[in-house]
Amino acid sequence: MKLLKNFLKTTRSRLKRRSSYVLIFLNGFLLASLAYFYMEDNYEQKVFDSLVEHIKVTAAKQANADKTDGLIRTSLSLTNFLGQGRMKIFEGHELNSIKSELIHPVSFDLMTGKGACGSYSYILSRLLSELKIPNRIAQMKVGDEYGGHNIVEAKSSKGWVVLDPLFNLYFTRPDGQMASFADVQKDWAYFKDQAPQGYDEKYSYTGVRYTNWTKIPVVMPVVKKVLQWTIGKEETETFSIRTHMLKKFTILLNITFLLYVLVLIATVKKLINRKRKTRAFNAELLFINSGVSRVAAVQ
Repeated sequence: MKLLKNFLKTTRSRLKRRSSYVLIFLNGFLLASLAYFYMEDNYEQKVFDSLVEHIKVTAAKQANADKTDGLIRTSLSLTNFLGQGRMKIFEGHELNSIKSELIHPVSFDLMTGKGACGSYSYILSRLLSELKIPNRIAQMKVGDEYGGHNIVEAKSSKGWVVLDPLFNLYFTRPDGQMASFADVQKDWAYFKDQAPQGYDEKYSYTGVRYTNWTKIPVVMPVVKKVLQWTIGKEETETFSIRTHMLKKFTILLNITFLLYVLVLIATVKKLINRKRKTRAFNAELLFINSGVSRVAAVQ
């Protein structure tokens, strides 16, 4: 029985020491991750800041009756221009890496354009967000399935308008205003003539969704319920999660910082507890030694 108690005591002591090593390792790992995510986030932000500045300057030179419409059209045109050039360069090349596969930041789409309509939509959405123009990534219904083609909707001064960055396409209504998805869906026979040569006729605006609420079982339905309670059912149906997940390095930076704070608190608590125990042990040892000294003196 005594041997078992000693064994359990020794095992517990070893586990405590190992937990200290794990906490120290986690502190270092999270600090390194914070530095990496910060540098990547800072770089990506500066790239998009430069693009946004170019859009503002270009739009200001054009004769646009509406400033927001001008910024939307210029962003659409720039997205298509950047994407087309890079698609030709990187077409047929595999660029698999932990960064591109696991994180897949918008900067990767901007550099390669390998995600086709998805990459174009992410870039345009990020540009519009940086311009403070409300927007949402939409998944067009192609045939009987949603997600066959990605597009973007932006909110102009006249309401929501639909944009197809892969084809540098927006539609114009008979009154000269930019058309919404509902406008195009209602009268595709009229609007299809505005599509460029080579446009896939399957993209006929028969339906749209903004978030696939069944993609992750349990989790996504719960998120949908929460949104319905907070922003309402109608807003939830047109809510695009992807639009809010484009700044991936910012998100990772914030999550990592939160984890680091929690681990740091746990580490500090453990060090304080260890220091207290060391002091208690030293006091007890001092008391025992003084007692032994007294006994020796008496003898």
